[in-house]
Amino acid sequence: MAKALNYGSIHVLRSSAALGALIIACAAATPACAQDQSSSASESPSASQTVPEGEILVQARRRSESIEDVPASVSVLTDDDMERLNVRDVADYTRQTPGAILISSGPQYLNDIALRGQGGGRLGFSESTTGIYRDGIYVAGGGFGGRSYGDIDFYDVERVEVYRGPQGALYGRSAVGGAVNVISHKPTDDFEVRGKVGYNSVEELQTSATLNLPVASTVALRIGGFYNDQKQGFYLDQVTGRYLDTEKSWGVRGILGAGIGTDSTANLTVEYSDSEAPGFTSLGQNVALDPDPFVRTGLDTTDRVKITQTQMLFDFTHNFGGSELVIVANYKGRQGDRVGADFDHYSSIRNPNIQLIDDQGERFERYGAEVHWGSTGNGALSWLIGADFQTYESNIYSNRHGTVVGTPAATTTVRRQLRLDNAREDLFSYSAFGLLGYDLTDRLNVTAEARFQVDSKKFRFQRFDLDPLTNDAIPLTFFDQQWTRFLPTVSVNYKVSDEVTLYGRVATGYRPGGFNQTPAPGFFDRVPYDPEDLTQGELGVKTVFRSSGGSVFRGQLAVYYGETRDVQQTTTLSSTNPAFTLENIGDNRVYGAELELAALVPVGVGKFTLSGSASTSHGTWKDGSSILFQGTVLDLSGKDTPRARDYMITLNAGMTYPLGGGIDGLFTASYQAAGGGFDDASLTRESEPYSTADLSVGVQGKNWRLLGFVKNVTNDIYRVVSVGGNNYYNNPRTWGGTLSFNW
Repeated sequence: MAKALNYGSIHVLRSSAALGALIIACAAATPACAQDQSSSASESPSASQTVPEGEILVQARRRSESIEDVPASVSVLTDDDMERLNVRDVADYTRQTPGAILISSGPQYLNDIALRGQGGGRLGFSESTTGIYRDGIYVAGGGFGGRSYGDIDFYDVERVEVYRGPQGALYGRSAVGGAVNVISHKPTDDFEVRGKVGYNSVEELQTSATLNLPVASTVALRIGGFYNDQKQGFYLDQVTGRYLDTEKSWGVRGILGAGIGTDSTANLTVEYSDSEAPGFTSLGQNVALDPDPFVRTGLDTTDRVKITQTQMLFDFTHNFGGSELVIVANYKGRQGDRVGADFDHYSSIRNPNIQLIDDQGERFERYGAEVHWGSTGNGALSWLIGADFQTYESNIYSNRHGTVVGTPAATTTVRRQLRLDNAREDLFSYSAFGLLGYDLTDRLNVTAEARFQVDSKKFRFQRFDLDPLTNDAIPLTFFDQQWTRFLPTVSVNYKVSDEVTLYGRVATGYRPGGFNQTPAPGFFDRVPYDPEDLTQGELGVKTVFRSSGGSVFRGQLAVYYGETRDVQQTTTLSSTNPAFTLENIGDNRVYGAELELAALVPVGVGKFTLSGSASTSHGTWKDGSSILFQGTVLDLSGKDTPRARDYMITLNAGMTYPLGGGIDGLFTASYQAAGGGFDDASLTRESEPYSTADLSVGVQGKNWRLLGFVKNVTNDIYRVVSVGGNNYYNNPRTWGGTLSFNW
């Protein structure tokens, strides 16, 4: 497992070869696709950029419209794509999305999605730089999974849409790098039973089942759930020989749908999930103490994280013919606890007289609602008006306790870690937004979007000193901040032909400020931090060609340039304190390009699908940018910004071929690679390159599918991120199989 992590020139050659193969293959498919555009493909492929028989419809502008009509870079992944590519979580998904980077510290609840080089500053309870949406409503907030998605979110998914670039006008707060919208299956008027069972090489059992039951002419119930249990893993405790990364999760969901097939539809979703998984201190390799990335030495305790969550979602839609009214609302209640973290091991302390145990928890409640009314896209004039509000309360405790034996002069720095912090953050936010577009000609459209948003946060904090020899107690202290933003977007769409569309876009995004929940001693004045704002320009081209033989080709290319003000960045203020904090460190510029290509080609009575993407991004700090890093001020002027990759490549290929007797053979291969960039603003940690491949092969009938898979075929191991001297890695090779059915 402790294989070398340096790919060098071999990695670059492999990545270049993959990109060349992608371009050649798609170029070869183009003439066949362009012969005749009068016919559509017979079936949709299973690849990251889906090519269905008709249009790809997305919700990027709060209405259903063709992906080619949206003046922005958009990606779609369907449930069938996710099954054949064995996409299970956010880590898998980011590798399939151009310009997307996974920011993590081990377990899933700490995952963040960063798009287009945004997201260098993140803490456990900070705001994300990507808008996190479920069925069209914002669902992020707080820690313990509050900045990303969990297993319940990827259960019974219809599709996942990613809108890259600032989405502040129509998607509001935190949509700086872009927004992700996970759309679940809704009740239908057909009886349906779906199920899936899988098993893999780390002794993980994965099961799910869903029943869609019509109960009246326009009323249906969709109920089901999932259960996952992993009994082995990759990380070992050297002393006990036990696996550290075992985990278990389960969840249930019920959706009551009414008005199905009518002009007025409503869905009420109620779901509950429960998970237990390892904490971040167990999964991190302390470079000073652990010689192997997957073996932990000298752990006093092993931390576990338990998260329970209840969520309710409601949506109502009424179609007036030329316009549509939509009302959405949600409630989320979450309780998360991390106990037993060996903080002295995490801090590189190996002294039998010192033991630091870290416990942390959060009680979180969130309410939100949105209403918008807009045209359905018919006619020269398009419009939308809407408003939303959201509020949450996050109560956080952090208890670092233990024993410290020794003279005060020698142990003062360690003793200052013994403390109990209680914090509470309250948010109240509201906004009004709208869109107005007009077709200047039958091929040229100009659209303006805007949002006026107000965010108000209140924060209170208290620290209890747990060591009598130090004096770091902080009395109950209150903070109160409010920010107002106007977030405009202007776009131009020009259809060169029925197959080619050009667009230009200037958009804005805004990430709210906040408060550091665990202030560093001596830096209490730095508890608050300000928002960051982004303005970005984008130019792009989208193409779609169809041949009389059923071939389909799709592609989109986008180039962008953006400037971010008051960038939030993670840093350690003191050389004697391991606590991280968020700081506004200056302004930067980020620019890059994204290419997506996809083709479906009939091969005899079967079909071949090919899709891929390539992206590059780069950023530099403007003059005057600086960061306080471990007690020293670093001048960042002209230096590279973190979280931007020189290249990211994904190549997917799939084949479906009839074997006879109503049975099809299936084959899917996926290759992902990335290189370049830095993890941190101080440029002390280069982002490691990676190059992985996944394979799946199987058979399917009319109502069932059997797949075998291997993930990370070549067993490439790379560091995902380094935090406080602890390295976190990707998963080694796994293999397994799944059986799914749908009646």
